[in-house]
Amino acid sequence: MKPSIVYCLLLFISVSCGKSGIPSDHDDSFPIDPTDNSYPVVTVSSPTDDQVYTSGSTVNVTGTVSDNSLYQGSISIRNEANGLVVKDQYYEIHYIPSYNFSMSCPITVTTPTDFTVSVKFEDHGRNITARTVKIKVNP
Repeated sequence: MKPSIVYCLLLFISVSCGKSGIPSDHDDSFPIDPTDNSYPVVTVSSPTDDQVYTSGSTVNVTGTVSDNSLYQGSISIRNEANGLVVKDQYYEIHYIPSYNFSMSCPITVTTPTDFTVSVKFEDHGRNITARTVKIKVNP
């Protein structure tokens, strides 16, 4: 392969990756506030840790997040047996001081299965708060 083609490919790859060669999930059209050092406050109201469900039940994830400069967040439910995410939901909520989040997911299993509910929110200062709740679903 000619050196000029290799150079062009390397240049394309480095430009595509963004800063430090690592893709960023922060949308550059919204400014980062370097003076913001307060973390979002995340409260998961339901489910509670170690809550047990019956197969076919709906897991309702609810709670609140507050911050002086909210940016984005996510909720996911992951099957601990196989690592698969059974549902995830993303939020983009700029500068709202408080937000009530919710997500519902029916879960069916044939054997007792543990799941992890993960809730994560970020503000415009790139401060991230994450909460996890462990649940079990029985057949």
